[in-house]
Amino acid sequence: MIKSMKVEFISNLEPWGEYDQVLVAQGDVSDSEVVASVSVVDSAFVARVDILASAGKSCFRSLRSVGSTIYIGFGRFVFVVDVYRSLVRRYPLSGYFGHLYDSHDLEHLDSHISVLASSASEVLAFDRTGDLIWKQSDLGIDGVVLQRASTGQIDGEGEWDPPGGWQPFTLRSDSGSII
Repeated sequence: MIKSMKVEFISNLEPWGEYDQVLVAQGDVSDSEVVASVSVVDSAFVARVDILASAGKSCFRSLRSVGSTIYIGFGRFVFVVDVYRSLVRRYPLSGYFGHLYDSHDLEHLDSHISVLASSASEVLAFDRTGDLIWKQSDLGIDGVVLQRASTGQIDGEGEWDPPGGWQPFTLRSDSGSII
């Protein structure tokens, strides 16, 4: 198991030295133009994940790592990468990617949830292996932010009337259903 993995966005224009593997994250249609890259470094190897233009334009981007699983929010997708198994899964979003959250961001996040992702209108919950637990849509039209977690629930706001027309919501952490 990885003890300390370092992940960060890097310039895809800089020459890249030696790496053990290159994984590709793409959107709906293959496009070979690399628009962003993520470096992955642990004590055993160095890898790179290239994000292709077909993932969409990105105002926001974010990374989280849990064990050997990396979560990348970019464009219109959340990419879940297992670097040891050279596996990239992609989860399309309704609209643009917004934010990634973990227990460092939401202090009392229930332990079965590893990472939460928000988009322009929805929230997705993932477990420690990167599997999607649930997805809740129609929480806003121009942004969803999460503010706090407590046992059994997650509180946030969705923007329904931009700019500034935010409405609160509460989700059940086990199912994502609106309370």
